[in-house]
Amino acid sequence: MSLMKSRRPVTIEDMYNMPKDGRKYELVNGEIVVSPGNWRHTEIATKIAHIFATFLDGSPIGKVFCDNLGVVLPNRNLRSPDVTFVRTEKLPDGELPQAFADVVPDLAVEVLSASNSPGYIATKIGEFLECGVTMVWVVDPERETVTVYRSLSQTEQYSADDTITAEPLLPGFSCLVSRLF
Repeated sequence: MSLMKSRRPVTIEDMYNMPKDGRKYELVNGEIVVSPGNWRHTEIATKIAHIFATFLDGSPIGKVFCDNLGVVLPNRNLRSPDVTFVRTEKLPDGELPQAFADVVPDLAVEVLSASNSPGYIATKIGEFLECGVTMVWVVDPERETVTVYRSLSQTEQYSADDTITAEPLLPGFSCLVSRLF
């Protein structure tokens, strides 16, 4: 992760003009944060999105998105979770927005990578929760664990042999954690 300093605070409108170079750009407190994922990181995020999408095929209660989705949070930061789930009723008229999503996700998944400092991840988790994200999953490829945050004080950690759910957001969903890796 690197921080690009700008002369003036960057706006959401400026983000539409970012280069299409395969990097993930986020807007955090008026600054651009670049956080490209590595192969393993991207593979895990793709698996999680696929598992959710397959579940949603049989239970179409929302949409799942990969890490190139820009989400405008109520604090006006533009974030791009590695995997995002949004219930259908939160989408304007049930349709997908053409611009960055001005919709608070129900579930945000972050896959850790070597460039993520503990402070950076803690700040991001706190921001998601403060902005109204119901649940945050932090997936640790090195330890093969998933930590679920419903608040900063209500967390659960799951290891590879555990079964994880996303209740009540995804009723009936369950998955062996090892499938994510």
